[in-house]
Amino acid sequence: MKKAVHFGAGNIGRGFIGSLLYKSGYDIYFVDVFKELVDNINKFKSYNIFILGNDIKKEVVDGVKAIHIDDEENLLKAIADADVITTSVGVNNLYGIGEKLAYYLERRFEKNDLPLDIMACENALFATNILRDSIYNNSSENLKAYLDEKVGFPNTAVDRIVPNVDIEKETPIDVAVEEFFEWDIEKDAVKGDFDIKGCELVDDLEPYIERKLFLLNGSHATTAYLGYLKGYKYIHEAILDDTIDKIVRNLQLEASFGLNNKHKIGMDKLKEYSDKVIERFKNPHLKDEVVRVGRDPVRKLSNGDRLVSPAKLSFETGLMPENILYGIAAGFAFDYKDDPKAMEIQESISTLGIEETVKKVTGLNETILIDKIVKKYKELKSGKIK
Repeated sequence: MKKAVHFGAGNIGRGFIGSLLYKSGYDIYFVDVFKELVDNINKFKSYNIFILGNDIKKEVVDGVKAIHIDDEENLLKAIADADVITTSVGVNNLYGIGEKLAYYLERRFEKNDLPLDIMACENALFATNILRDSIYNNSSENLKAYLDEKVGFPNTAVDRIVPNVDIEKETPIDVAVEEFFEWDIEKDAVKGDFDIKGCELVDDLEPYIERKLFLLNGSHATTAYLGYLKGYKYIHEAILDDTIDKIVRNLQLEASFGLNNKHKIGMDKLKEYSDKVIERFKNPHLKDEVVRVGRDPVRKLSNGDRLVSPAKLSFETGLMPENILYGIAAGFAFDYKDDPKAMEIQESISTLGIEETVKKVTGLNETILIDKIVKKYKELKSGKIK
C-alpha cells in the first residue's frame, strides 16, 4: 500500500487532504503538535466527514494513524518509506517543518533513494517553494543531490471551506466540510508515481493559485471584515447583505481584470468562477463565522497575499481597485479582541497611526493606494459603509 505522511491533523488535514489521500488508497500517517489530537486519532483510528451540500452526507475515513511531531522514532519510520509528504500547517510554520524534514530525509536517504513528492497545501502563493527552500537550507550536499534527482516539490492550489461548524459528532475528530473542493498540482515538478483521486495535474499552476487566492480568499476575507463591522455572525448572513454583496462582486471584477490581463484566462470564465464562489458563501449549512474567516489580518493584509496582490496587479494594469482597497481598509478596522493578530494591528494604529500601520502591514509604496486605504478606513470607523 502507498504511504502518505501529512503534517497538520487539523480540520483541513483530516477533512480535505486526508480524505482524498484515503480515497486514493494511501496508508495515512498524520503528524501534529497537539498530543490530545494525536491520541484521539490513534484511539479511534477513524473519523467521519460530514459533507455540507444541499443535504448533509457522511463519509468515513478509517485505518488512520497519528504521530506527535516530537516522536522521532515513529516519525522516522513513517518518512523512511513514504511515497508522498503533504502539509496543511499554515504557511508561517513551513520553515520549522522544513528544518525537521531535512533531518528525517537525511536518515531516509541513508536507507533508500526511492522517489518522493513533497507538497505544501496552504493558502499562499507557491507555498511548496517555501518548504523546499527550508529543507535545502538545512541539508547536506549529499542530501541536496538526492533531492535534486529523486524528490519532487510540486506547488499546489487547494480550495475547500472547512468551517468550525457545530455538528453532532460521533467521535471528537469528526469534521464538517463543504461539498466543493479543488486541488491542482504542478505536473512538471512531480517525481514519483502517484495518483490522487480528485486532484488535477496542470502545466502552469500560477493562474490557478492566483485565481483562487484573489477571487475566493480575497472576497472571503472582505466578506468577513465587512460582515464583522455590520454585526453579522456568519458568512452566509453577511453575503446576503446587498451592500456587502455589491462590494465583493466588484472586488472580484477588479481582481479579474488584472488576472485576465496577466494570464489570459478569459473574463467569462473568471465571472463564472466568481459567481460560484458567491454561491458557496451562501451555503447556510456551513455556519462559517466571520471571525474565523477574518482571523490573522496581519497575514491576510500582507504584501503577496489575497488582497494586496490583486490590488497591485489591477493598479499596474491601469484600473484603480477601489473595492479591493475597501476590503483592505475593512481588515484594518477588524478589531476582534480574541484575535491576537487583529489586536496587534489595533495597537499599531494606536501607536503609529493608521497611515504608518498600513505601510508596515501591506508593504505598499504607492502613495495613492495608501491614501485611499486610509480614507476608506476612516469612513468605516465613522460607521459609514457604502
